[in-house]
Amino acid sequence: MFFGMYYYWILLAPLLLIIVGVILIGVYALTGNLLIDLLGVLFNRGAKLTCWHCGRETAADRKTCQHCGEELQ
Repeated sequence: MFFGMYYYWILLAPLLLIIVGVILIGVYALTGNLLIDLLGVLFNRGAKLTCWHCGRETAADRKTCQHCGEELQ
């Protein structure tokens, strides 16, 4: 039974790779961004700034503090 499943995946894996490739090309064509760029935005762990008003860390790409709402300088 193991060998039957093994041969099944040998036949199915190239088809899955082609489908994933077509999806990635479609995402690039529609958005102009690669999927890795999208993942970089979703999981951004960029630099942090310390707010002068509340003293807590907030993301550097924000204009205002995410805690107190005051403008970052």
